[in-house]
Amino acid sequence: MHTTLILARGVLKELIRRKDFYLIFFFLLVIICSSASLSFGGETGFQRYFKEIGISFAYIFSVVIAVTFASAQIPREIESKTIYPILAHPVSRGDFIIGKFLGVLFVAAASFTLFYAVFIGSLHVKGDLSTPPTLLMQGYLFHICLLSFFVALCLLFSLFLTTTANMGISLILYFATDWFGATLPNYIYLPHPELFDIKDKIIHTQDIIPAWAASFLVLYAVIYTALFLMLAYMVFKKRNL
Repeated sequence: MHTTLILARGVLKELIRRKDFYLIFFFLLVIICSSASLSFGGETGFQRYFKEIGISFAYIFSVVIAVTFASAQIPREIESKTIYPILAHPVSRGDFIIGKFLGVLFVAAASFTLFYAVFIGSLHVKGDLSTPPTLLMQGYLFHICLLSFFVALCLLFSLFLTTTANMGISLILYFATDWFGATLPNYIYLPHPELFDIKDKIIHTQDIIPAWAASFLVLYAVIYTALFLMLAYMVFKKRNL
C-alpha cells in the first residue's frame, strides 16, 4: 500500500509542475465570467444557459485532464526507462497499475473539485439557488465515478495504443456517448458512461435521483473500473519490458 501511495503522489507532483492545468483553470474562469456578463432570453432562460455553460466546461475540462494524464503515465515511464528502477524495488506490477490509477484519479478529482466549486460559487454570486444541494452533490459524485471509469480505461488502452491515439479514442468515446448515447449502433453491448452525466437535471432543476438508482450507478462504476484495472494488470503482467 505504501508503494502505491508513493506512485500516486508522483502523479500529483506532475500536476503541480504542469502549466496546462493553470491555463485550463484560468480559461474556465474567463468563460464563466464572460457568461455571467451576458443577459438574454429572460431571467429563467439566462440562468439555465449560465448553468449549462458552467457545468459543461467543468465536466469537459476534468475529463480532458483525466484522459491526458492517464494516457501518458505508462508509456512515459517505459520511454524514459524510469519504470525499470521502480519495478526493481519491491513494487509489483499490480502495485504499479493501482498506484498510477490512484494518482491520476486524485489529480482528476481534485481538478474537478476546484472547477465544480467555481461553478457552484458562480451560482451563488448570480443568486441562483434553485438547484437542490442534494442534486448538486449527486452531480459531483457521479462525475467522480465517470472520471474513475475513464482513468481505468485509459490505463488499459495505454498498453495497446500510443498516447495520442489513446487520448483521441477516449475523448471521442466520451463525447460520442455524451451526445448520442444509446442511439449509437449496437451500443447496448458497450459500457454506458453517459449514465453518470446528470447535468441536464441540474440545469433544469429536476428531482434528485432516488437512493437505489444512485447506489446502482456507483456500483456500476466500481465494477467497470475494477474490470479495466484487472485487464490492465493481466496485460501488463505478461508484457516484456
